[in-house]
Amino acid sequence: MWKWWCLLLLFPELVLCAEPLRAVVSQTNTAPYAIFDQQQRLTDGIAKELLDTLAARLSRPVQYLDLPRGRVVEWLVTDQADISCFLNPAWVPANYKLSWTPVLFHTRQYIVRRSGDSPVLSNQDLFRKRIGTTRGFAYPELQPLFETNSAVRDDAESLEKNIQRLEQGRVDLVMTVDLSYGYYQQHFDTSKLSVDPLWAEPAAVYCALNPKHPLLVQQIQDQLKLMQQQGVINKTLQRFEHSSN
Repeated sequence: MWKWWCLLLLFPELVLCAEPLRAVVSQTNTAPYAIFDQQQRLTDGIAKELLDTLAARLSRPVQYLDLPRGRVVEWLVTDQADISCFLNPAWVPANYKLSWTPVLFHTRQYIVRRSGDSPVLSNQDLFRKRIGTTRGFAYPELQPLFETNSAVRDDAESLEKNIQRLEQGRVDLVMTVDLSYGYYQQHFDTSKLSVDPLWAEPAAVYCALNPKHPLLVQQIQDQLKLMQQQGVINKTLQRFEHSSN
């Protein structure tokens, strides 16, 4: 049973109880999408800033749920969560019927390699490679390689752990996205690493929504569309882009 929270309105005698916005922000959402402290508490990041703003506009508190990536869709379709961001319909099995927000932004995938290794320019350059991927994430462009064993998918929990394995020679390449790698560059030594952009078009990024509450779905869609039009989302992205340059 979810805890109810009470918001005191302008009139002291009137108290409105509102259910929290149940937002999944997993630690597999690497910084700057989600930034956790040493106590595993969500303290900052694009997700927190956008969802805090969204919840305030909906006059709801927000309850953050740190779930393994593989359980996110299950919690949305079973009414245990309301929203999870940084997803795309193509990354979710078709049998899961979710609602979706408008596109929030686009992100480009990067392939990280050791600087002395050859550039990766096409799928052919991935043959027989062990590729460091993030547990629970979908890689539609690479899936045919994994399914035919032309390349090996090797999951880890975070970009940091994947790059450590790359430096140790335990994987040949690492998959990530532009914002995450930019943030990593700001905080770690990447002088021995190089990146190649994936040849696919930049991916559209959405939030997935629990479809069981149509009114809340519509309210979230309307508010995020308004936040997009008002430049709130771009301003948030720019803040974290600047912090990683």
